[in-house]
Amino acid sequence: MSDPTFKIETPRLVISYLQPELDSHCDFLVALYNTPEFIANNGKTSVTTRDIARRQLEGRFRAEHARNGYGTYLFSLRDPANPDDLASATPIGTVSLMRGDEPGSYTAPDLGFAILSEYMKKGFTKEAAQGLMEYVERKQGVKDILGLHDPANKASGAVFRSLGFVNVGLRQLLVFGPDVVGQVWIKKGMSKDVSVYGLPKEAPATVAVPEKIVDEVVTESVGAVAV
Repeated sequence: MSDPTFKIETPRLVISYLQPELDSHCDFLVALYNTPEFIANNGKTSVTTRDIARRQLEGRFRAEHARNGYGTYLFSLRDPANPDDLASATPIGTVSLMRGDEPGSYTAPDLGFAILSEYMKKGFTKEAAQGLMEYVERKQGVKDILGLHDPANKASGAVFRSLGFVNVGLRQLLVFGPDVVGQVWIKKGMSKDVSVYGLPKEAPATVAVPEKIVDEVVTESVGAVAV
């Protein structure tokens, strides 16, 4: 996560590492995590200042990359006048592949995403997610990827559907707590018996699904139920 020249290019975007040394990246994370949409899914965030954001990037974010070889990435809108120049690109969101510590973590990472309000409904989230998935499959051989989100967040489901993921229903997400239930998607070609990835084989017997409907894709994988 320390290489400032690393980038994955898509037609409109450039995906790169978040750099804690850059004030602009820290300030972006504060802005992203304090959008109304992000807070609606995750509650009030603790990332409210540049210094707090920097500690997050230096700590948990770097640890995820060191542990798994992937983690949370920044995606930025390429400058049409300088499409190959990373410095001139405009940060608009994050895309992530998350997998917890062994033992007890799921055997496949889950895909998450977050985007600033003004860039929603333009296909950027799908483009960033597709770009990252293609990269990790090509470079790291990562083929199996889960999609986990709050059942009320219909927009996240729409993104997974647009990416060709298969909806396998609700499951208890015990990695994140005994009462956490999430919608589970699998990348096309994965086993529909999700117990092979460490998830429960069947849906819980009774589930109280919140009626709140989120209007747009907003958050990365936080507790894997609010993407």
